[in-house]
Amino acid sequence: MPPVSMPGFEDVLLRLQMLEMIVQGTSNMVVVTDEDRRITWVNAAYTHTTGWSLEECMGRLPRELLHGPLTDAQTLERVRSLLREPRAVRDIEVLNYKRSGEPYWVLLNIEPILDSAGRVVSYVSIQTDITERKQRELHMADMQQRLELAQRLARLGRIEYDADTGVSRWTSEIFRLLGRERDDEPRGTQAFLAHVHPQDIDTIKRALDQSLHSGEELDVELRVLTNNGSIRWARCRGVPHQGKEGIDWPLTLTVQDVTLYKSLIEQRRLRNEELNQQVRVRTQQLEDAYASLEEFSYALSHDLRTPLRHIAGFAELLKEEVMAGNGPNSLAYCDKIIRAGVQMRDLIDGMLSFARLGRNGMAVGAVDMRALVDEVKAVISLDAGLKKLRWHIQPGLPSVQGDAVLLREVWANLLQNAVKYASHRDVIEIEVGWEAQPSGFVFHVRDNGVGFNPEHADRLFGMFQRLHSDARFEGAGIGLALVRRIVENHGGRIWADARPDQGATFHFLLPAQMEFERPDLTVRQGDQVRHQRG
Repeated sequence: MPPVSMPGFEDVLLRLQMLEMIVQGTSNMVVVTDEDRRITWVNAAYTHTTGWSLEECMGRLPRELLHGPLTDAQTLERVRSLLREPRAVRDIEVLNYKRSGEPYWVLLNIEPILDSAGRVVSYVSIQTDITERKQRELHMADMQQRLELAQRLARLGRIEYDADTGVSRWTSEIFRLLGRERDDEPRGTQAFLAHVHPQDIDTIKRALDQSLHSGEELDVELRVLTNNGSIRWARCRGVPHQGKEGIDWPLTLTVQDVTLYKSLIEQRRLRNEELNQQVRVRTQQLEDAYASLEEFSYALSHDLRTPLRHIAGFAELLKEEVMAGNGPNSLAYCDKIIRAGVQMRDLIDGMLSFARLGRNGMAVGAVDMRALVDEVKAVISLDAGLKKLRWHIQPGLPSVQGDAVLLREVWANLLQNAVKYASHRDVIEIEVGWEAQPSGFVFHVRDNGVGFNPEHADRLFGMFQRLHSDARFEGAGIGLALVRRIVENHGGRIWADARPDQGATFHFLLPAQMEFERPDLTVRQGDQVRHQRG
């Protein structure tokens, strides 16, 4: 075996010189310390980076020169614990400070140098300046934090797919939307769709199918169920990507909480509906006012002319009789003129009552309907004189909410009409009854009078409308129109059914409780008179 030649002193010295040249030429910082961690040597890169020369560093501890207020204490303790064992320090990031006070980041590696007995005689530290990379990382982290803050303010979450790991994850905003505690478990689009409201599952499926088929952006609003069972609205958006086998699901799906937006839209819709309802009510009121004007115009042009014509005609005849000296005939014409005047007065009074009803406020309170019927019945029975009246009043007539004075007019007109149109009978039969319904109470007045043709029932409640021309039955045709307006102003409706010469029945519905949307706005549930035939 040939002898092994040992390198001579000159060779060792040469190699050390070559090594020093290499270390001095490297961009990494190299620091050599003794067993007490005091600096014995630094290279040029160290001096260039930190600003400390070899002469200034000799005999000093590295921490005296490099560590500052933001250097992490836990990281330094970790380094010290490794060196005490002793063990090598590998790839630990540390924030150091230059002589000027400027911070910089290094990737630290420290190797203990042992003698033949295993004792530490020195340490060699190699530090790589990673400031630029760290700044990029910090900038990216800051941008990410700002992005998450902006998304949180916009209630915008993401479902992100990592192509390297093949794992999808939710951002914190999606956990917040669903009312769940955040964790790091992999969760993708399918896990999110499990929270979709059952009624919206078909909606999201159709939107996904259409997006995957066309390659266009997915954009759909749907409801999701949270952990506590409440419902929130989410807007899901994403662009499908071109996978190996064609168009595939979006790699990133944004999920925005739009519950507040949908709530505002719903409030606006309800407000618009409320305004539209007010417009409809006001329009109906205008239409009613216009109809009343038409009725007044008709009355002035037609109905009032009749008594005026009678007055004028009989006044001419009266004048002739007076000039002829015929006294008895003159008295007869005077009576006819008086009756025509009374008729015209009744017409005018009826028109004024009908017109004022819509303008006067109602004094609403509890109204005892049995007491009103008894009061009107007593007056009618007294006026009827010797006529035989037979009353059939159903027990337990209920109380309602309304204006007692106006509701008395309803009973007075209906009961007086019943008596009037049955006055030719030997016995006048008047029936008063009631029935409870979900919408209120239905009252009726039935008589055994002349009745009427049901084909003309829709004319009954019009102003100055009369279905009987028989001179036995006097009237101006105002009473039922007044009754209709009173009932409708109470939120009810009125109708009638009859047969010729078989009596008539008048029904009217009143709600048990009057409802008002606004104090200054009367609610009218019966915009048109509804007719029912028995």
